[in-house]
Amino acid sequence: MLHKKSSNKNLMIKALAASVMTAAVVIPVATENVEAAPVTKTTFKDVTKSHWAYESIKQVAEKGLVTGYEDGTYKPSAQVTRAEFATFLARVFESNERATVSFYDISDTHWANEAIQEGLALGFIKLGDFSKNKFEPNKAMTRGEMSRWLANGLAHANADYGKAIEEMANSNLTLIPIPEFYKGGVNKKDLPYIGVALGTGLLSGYEDFTFKPNGNTTRAEAATILIRFMDTLKKVPSDFVGLQELREVANTGTNILTLTNYEKSRFNDTSFWYKTTEKSAKEKNMSVEEYVKMLWGEAYKLPVTGEEVGGFEDVLGKPYTLNNKRAVNMIERAIFVDTRGSQAKGIYKDMFFMDVTNPNMPGERLNENYYSVYYEYTTTPSQNTTLASMYNGSVLGQIGDRTVNLVKAEQFGITTPLTKYESYYREVEKGVFKKITNDFFTKDKTVRYWAVQTVGKVFEGSIRGMTDDGSRYHYEIIE
Repeated sequence: MLHKKSSNKNLMIKALAASVMTAAVVIPVATENVEAAPVTKTTFKDVTKSHWAYESIKQVAEKGLVTGYEDGTYKPSAQVTRAEFATFLARVFESNERATVSFYDISDTHWANEAIQEGLALGFIKLGDFSKNKFEPNKAMTRGEMSRWLANGLAHANADYGKAIEEMANSNLTLIPIPEFYKGGVNKKDLPYIGVALGTGLLSGYEDFTFKPNGNTTRAEAATILIRFMDTLKKVPSDFVGLQELREVANTGTNILTLTNYEKSRFNDTSFWYKTTEKSAKEKNMSVEEYVKMLWGEAYKLPVTGEEVGGFEDVLGKPYTLNNKRAVNMIERAIFVDTRGSQAKGIYKDMFFMDVTNPNMPGERLNENYYSVYYEYTTTPSQNTTLASMYNGSVLGQIGDRTVNLVKAEQFGITTPLTKYESYYREVEKGVFKKITNDFFTKDKTVRYWAVQTVGKVFEGSIRGMTDDGSRYHYEIIE
């Protein structure tokens, strides 16, 4: 049950807020019995101007969000606890709303109780995330848990952030660009929150691109995150291209419309098509609808001038037989990276793209005015075959012609066919090389994998395909 505090308690909150604006308050981290002592400093003896988080720490101290200790220290390397982070976020929102939830390890007089109850009332803390009625206030916050609180805080401020969380939580197409997505080490329930944190730039990965959802956060890092969080609160989800890419993938299996200048193709004047099709149908004593379904499948849509032909979302998971009959294939996702300029762009760039500067090496390069598209497929070969043979048998280019860079595949746990089309030898251990064989695609063995294709105006300029049931996708570059 949520309620407004009494007038007496309101006066107490206002007095407390005033004290925060005029003097910093120590947050005791060891026990609720420690008395808070005022600290007037906004700079600290253990945070010099050369410290990487100096400016952020100074800002949050000036705003009264994060405070120091009686001895004049900030303890920038100390881990942030649940009680502390609840207090930090509560100070950002400054709400009078309170829940009336009792945790057996949080008394009414606990120094962080007011902040925790505010967090529960506003929804950035969820009661369902805690078991056995334990809050564990002195437990260090994990990065996964921090992602949850931050994303829920954004959702409180703007319902569209909440919708983004729901879209990624409820879709089997969601793809979060962290190694833990395929390799494991992340609670799947945390993925949509991590997606919001990554998509808005609140949190980022490490040098090896891992997110470390079970890792902890220091007080110095928390200061930087809080500054970003306050800036993000002023924005809407559509301000973040990365978040829009993640949402489009969750909803349609692709980020093509968010990241590229492709648009869905529309039917032009269809009068000639109907004239010739009606004639052919009449010769077979069939209606137009019967005739086109016989030719192209039950899902084939009769063209209507001005309507969209179709998109990736219309064909995902639907089989199409290659023209050379070597396999039945299905597209599961189509992820784009903008490689047209001097730097790769897109939230998935670090997951898939590796710049290959040596012109004698097969791979992806920049400044060549095309996009790299990474397709995830499910394929059932009808005979032992290779990626190159399947590509040659796809008239519409529905098979990527190259494997994902092997370094990226290993970093992110991406399955890609090990064929000599990528590299004839692969380094297994230092100084030891293993010959790559073409045994990935074997008869009647269904495999799921990623492959790469390059698209753009320097090629045909359109992306199109059709499944066995007549479903279609068709995109064109719009200037």
